[in-house]
Amino acid sequence: MPTPVLTSVADFFGVLFNLLYPRVCLICSHKINDLNISPICGDCVDKIRGNPEASRIEGKTEDFAFDLALYAARYEEVMKKCICLFKYEGKTQLAGPLGKLMSDFAVRNIGAEEIDVIVPVPLHPVKLRERQFNQSELLAAHLARKMNKNMVRDKVRRIKYTAPQTELKRDQRLRNVRGAFLVRKNADFKEKTVLLVDDVLTTGATLHECAKALKDAGAKKVVALALARGN
Repeated sequence: MPTPVLTSVADFFGVLFNLLYPRVCLICSHKINDLNISPICGDCVDKIRGNPEASRIEGKTEDFAFDLALYAARYEEVMKKCICLFKYEGKTQLAGPLGKLMSDFAVRNIGAEEIDVIVPVPLHPVKLRERQFNQSELLAAHLARKMNKNMVRDKVRRIKYTAPQTELKRDQRLRNVRGAFLVRKNADFKEKTVLLVDDVLTTGATLHECAKALKDAGAKKVVALALARGN
């Protein structure tokens, strides 16, 4: 069988390449000795505090447009550094391990059979040109493969360029993103359950506004999933 041979050859050259050009962890800068192609060492991965209890935010009509929000890990220490490197320094190789963490969590806590389509929270075109990628889209792609679902990335637009949410309070965040999203007229979300994907959940303002646009377009249910939750 050819596959085992190819795998063995790949492993051989992987070991050889790592001996000649040792890989270092993006988080702690220590040498990565194993065959894992992840840019994060095992020790740093072990320090990520996950969300084993599947803590969630139940959507209420008066508070949120989404029906449920979940997050895979806490936004602290290693995870915080991972997201900062990924999002602001263009370390897109982190999409692999972060996407795996997120998709493994989703499979354990969200029934794939309940989801009709996966939608990443879009960036404003100006921000997308600056960054050259949408971190939420890269994460959503992993979820789509793991859950065997279609990812729809061009039917929801961010039409309002907003100030960064980081330093704003909850009411300011809600005002900041109000009316920021628009669903294209040719989108088909009617009576569908949407898995809405973002990188960080703090107050829920961004996910709320995006879910509101999806509900206005006919979505039956919106389940929001973030990689991490901040304070």
